[in-house]
Amino acid sequence: MLLLAAGLIFLGYQGRMALTSLGSYLMLTAAQKLALTLRMSLLGRLDSLSTEYYEDTPVGTVMYPLKEPIEEVAYFGSDLMPAILRMFLTTSFTLVTMFMLSPLVTLAVLPLVPVFLIARQHFRRRLSANADTVQNNRLAWSTFLEEHLSSVIPIQLLGQEKRQERRAFRLLARGVRSQHNLFTTSIWFTVWGSMAVVLAMCAVIGYGGEMVLSGSLSVGGLVAFYGLVTQLFDPLSGAADLYARAQKTFASVRQLKSGLELCPTVTNAAAAVCLSREHLSQIDFAEVGFGYRRQRNMLHIPWLRILPGEHVAIAGENGAGKSTVAKLIARLYDPDSGSIRIGNLDIRNIQLKDLRRYVCYLPRDPVLFDGTLSFNLRFVRPAVPDDELQEAIRSVGLSQFVAALPDGLHQRIGPGGCQLSGGQRQRLAIARAILQQPRILILDEATSCLDPSSERVVLGNIRHGLTASTLIVISHRASTFSTFGRLLVLCRGEIVEDGNPHSLKFATSRTSNQSFSTASTIDGDLPEALV
Repeated sequence: MLLLAAGLIFLGYQGRMALTSLGSYLMLTAAQKLALTLRMSLLGRLDSLSTEYYEDTPVGTVMYPLKEPIEEVAYFGSDLMPAILRMFLTTSFTLVTMFMLSPLVTLAVLPLVPVFLIARQHFRRRLSANADTVQNNRLAWSTFLEEHLSSVIPIQLLGQEKRQERRAFRLLARGVRSQHNLFTTSIWFTVWGSMAVVLAMCAVIGYGGEMVLSGSLSVGGLVAFYGLVTQLFDPLSGAADLYARAQKTFASVRQLKSGLELCPTVTNAAAAVCLSREHLSQIDFAEVGFGYRRQRNMLHIPWLRILPGEHVAIAGENGAGKSTVAKLIARLYDPDSGSIRIGNLDIRNIQLKDLRRYVCYLPRDPVLFDGTLSFNLRFVRPAVPDDELQEAIRSVGLSQFVAALPDGLHQRIGPGGCQLSGGQRQRLAIARAILQQPRILILDEATSCLDPSSERVVLGNIRHGLTASTLIVISHRASTFSTFGRLLVLCRGEIVEDGNPHSLKFATSRTSNQSFSTASTIDGDLPEALV
């Protein structure tokens, strides 16, 4: 019997250890798969959101749900959920055993369980509110940190390091206070919950002791019952920490849910059609009106037509609507009224993937990736032939620069192309756009870092390489317009001039309550108000 008892004890403990390890492994694996699925689902949703969301939302705010909230949810699956299950199973098993030992003593203890539940209910809202505050403060810190680390050099040049550090301290101190409030609420939750344990112990000793003295309960039964009461309230006492952590997890779940519920404002129509290279690239504006959330009714174009293969320049004062016109053509935004057509098709009825393939919009500050020159050039067309790649590099004047690099096209350019000059970044982005072979290429100040002679060469090479493509260039330079056959001048969201830049006279450009006109032709400088 002793050997059997020893063997059963060994098997019991080792079996428990083996099952616990297996359960932990399975739960961890499931939690990791859940985190992976959530991250990919959220990333896919973020990739589908429109320009309006990213122009209004800081990068740190966008990034935050992909990090800590998902880690919290994964922790809930791998660690917190098993602990909650163990608590319920242990409590149920203990109550059944107590009823088997003494139903009367069990009934004396059970009314104390609601004391714990009432305490939990009393502190539930405070715990939930404190957990949400912790999450919001972490989000604010993440947003600040993303902005600060991406702007360290400008901050140093402005001499504002201490000011930023003070902002960081205030955000961190706010986070510490919210963590302190959450912890304090948890402490009070534990104190009031433990009162049920103390009262239960007193009930067992008092009522159980009376039953022992009367002979209706043995001393061994009382000792066993005392141990079971401890076992009953131990998980309930630990439930305070579990509940506080669960509230934090639920706050993360709410953040993830809000992220997954975001919807893009620019979407494919139900009957959207594909756009092929055979479609004409003629652009037509008809009664187009548009305004941003912060600036309503800022653009109105009753009629505009840009013919296939036409080369058009756009000028205008700051805020006149030049970039807005370009973004509407690329369908980064949808017009509030009217329609924009490409090849006799309303762009809202064209599949977005096709529209983005054949309409290339290149802004002033190009997006480059922390990789090699080759990776950035081949980003849109990974299988582009080497000779076509070299021709694109030559057309933007980067051949000598690439040849002088130690690793040539395999040279890394740093995050955002930080190891390149402004002009080199713009040349690289233009070369990538040429390799995309768009039917419509829009350069929005995309040559602003090039000197005038280099700009003329690059634009000439673009015309030579993309002979059938429509080219739209937005610039403030008079020298840029001299090579174009058509110039559009915008003022306060309206087209005020349209014609040959060599014969156009800029007029009726109003600033404040004052108007002016000038007889300057394109061979001279643009009026200051237009610049």
